[in-house]
Amino acid sequence: MRIRVNGELTELGGLDDENPRLDRVLVGLGYQGRKVAVAVNETFVPRAAWAERAIESGDRLDVVAPIQGG
Repeated sequence: MRIRVNGELTELGGLDDENPRLDRVLVGLGYQGRKVAVAVNETFVPRAAWAERAIESGDRLDVVAPIQGG
């Protein structure tokens, strides 16, 4: 399955489901345990909905992490 993550084409492999859930996709992309905000196809997905949001081939994910500074 191919998706775009932060503008880059990414091939997802190793996921058993045809349309895996967002939480599993983020783990596969290395975001496990990190505090991030995610939009799928330009729509924000609250963390509480990650386990229910299916990801399909061609979807666009924008993953952003907070930046500390002063």
